[in-house]
Formats: sequence, C-alpha cells, structure tokens
Amino acid sequence: MAYLTGLVVRVSDQNKFEEDWESFARQMFLDSGATTARVAQNVMGGDAAGEINIACTWDSLDLAMRAPGDLRKKQEMVESMQASGVQTLRRSLMLIDAERGVHEGEFLSMLVASGDQIDPATMEANADAFWAHMQSGANGIMWCRGLAAGPLNGLYVALTSADSADLLMATSATAFADAAIQQRMAGQNTQMVGRAMMRVIG
Repeated sequence: MAYLTGLVVRVSDQNKFEEDWESFARQMFLDSGATTARVAQNVMGGDAAGEINIACTWDSLDLAMRAPGDLRKKQEMVESMQASGVQTLRRSLMLIDAERGVHEGEFLSMLVASGDQIDPATMEANADAFWAHMQSGANGIMWCRGLAAGPLNGLYVALTSADSADLLMATSATAFADAAIQQRMAGQNTQMVGRAMMRVIG
C-alpha cells in the first residue's frame, strides 16, 4: 500500500518558509522516509484559503507515523519553524488508490467526493475512464481515500496536477459532461462535496 500525508500550516513569513523548504526542509522529509514531498498553497478554497499543505507520499505507514516526532527533534527544523512562524493546523492520512501521469506542474486541484466503497478493479477502471479525458489538460491525477483525515474520513479525494489552471478546468468540465462518466458516477453514488485550487510553491 502507498499513503499520502498532508500537514496543513499557516506561516507568518512565507518567503522564509519557501527558502528553507528548498534549501533543506524537503530533504529532511525525504530522509525521514517519504518517497515524494511537495508544498502547495490553497489559493481558492473558502476558509482554507492561504493555508499551506505539505504533502508527502510513503510506502510505509510506520515511517509516516514516526516522521513528525523525528523532525521535531532536528534543531534546524525547529529554528526554521520558529523563524517563519509556522502554525500547525491539522494532519491527514490518506490511502492512495490509483495514480495516472506525473505529479508535476504549477497548479493543483483537490476534488472531494462521497460515494460507495469500491473494489480495486473498479477504482482502476474509474481512473482509466477519467484519465482518458483529463490527460489532455493535466499532467497527473492521484486518487485517495481519507483514512485518518478528520472531515475527509471515508471520502474520495482526487489531486490533479497541471501547468495551466484554465486548461485543467476546461478539461474537467468536458469530462464531467460525458454521458459515460455521468453514468459511472451515478452507478457508484458519487457526489461532489468540495474543491480547492492550489498553487505549488515548493
């Protein structure tokens, strides 16, 4: 299994935060066992606008669980958090169900949906169906389920990476207008419950 963790923070000095992320903080997460680490800021997301999301993928839940405590023991990390005024808001754990493409690009869409719990084969079929539409306007999509994620528990989350938010939204509209996609969603009782638009900053 593969997992996605999200550490959501607010900062008082974003420039300092971004500088430290690029110079050493990202590598610290990778050294703790994360397979990938990136930072995105919520630009359009209601009350969550302005929040910064540190998203990491893991092949081991043991490593993901140990990482927060291990990182707090590193003096350089402690000093960086104090200097940039980091305020931790929440942490989330999700199970990665499927992936397509590559997770690169300036923009990130987080789409949240409720629906029936589905088996791995159906999830893969869903991913193929959506990716057939979205690959013309997106670089990659990761489909997850909230495991220990507060209000996202049990919900499905699709994270879509793109170079253009305009193209991403146009492609998304075309996908959701497709009758076959609508039928697939209806058959699984899928209901959209939220969306946030983010900009990748590190």
